[in-house]
Amino acid sequence: MDIKTTVTKMFLQLDEEKRERVLGSAINEFADKNYNNASMNVVVKAAGISKGALFKYFKSKSSLFAFVYRMALGRVKDYLRQVRDESAEEDFFARLEKVMLAGLDFIHNHPGLAAIYYRIVFTGDSPYKQEIVEEVQRESLEFIESLIKKGIERGELRSDLDSSISAFMVEAVVDRFVHAHHAQFRAQHRSGNRVSHVDLKREIHEMLKILKCGMSPSTLPEHQVKK
Repeated sequence: MDIKTTVTKMFLQLDEEKRERVLGSAINEFADKNYNNASMNVVVKAAGISKGALFKYFKSKSSLFAFVYRMALGRVKDYLRQVRDESAEEDFFARLEKVMLAGLDFIHNHPGLAAIYYRIVFTGDSPYKQEIVEEVQRESLEFIESLIKKGIERGELRSDLDSSISAFMVEAVVDRFVHAHHAQFRAQHRSGNRVSHVDLKREIHEMLKILKCGMSPSTLPEHQVKK
């Protein structure tokens, strides 16, 4: 099933401030509650519009949800596209570090959108759940694999690496790392604090060191090398 959003021209023609107010109210409600518990009454009250107006902008609650998701995915792609373009001349591990930092920047700058994504992943009541999870994973894997293929082509990574399997492993590390920091960042967003960038970079460097050097000692006993 396609992820469909029946947003109307009426909404798209609103002035930017009003559009952002409506979307911001929807993001906050979907981020704070599971989809089934999210109230359109709360959304319209926070946005300062009538319920009738909301459903003139979007034909249904699921359509509004789909629009918010599409907007979130577009912003994630913008972050990754910027990393890809700005790091084009850097080696694979420098680029991967920037991908991880971009993920952290996204959940800090857009905590509501990040919360919605994790609700989709970990709860069962979101519309289009399977399609959304599959689409996000596909986009993420394709992006990581493109970096790996470029690294292999430049001689920065082993030529015998399976780019697909490598992308699966690296994407799993990046996704788990960002998710682990999400709850912490969301709490800090409410308090106005932020984790030290220096501490985060140190953590990322340690993870990249493991990916780069592996977990085995540099010189293995001969019988282990032959296995």
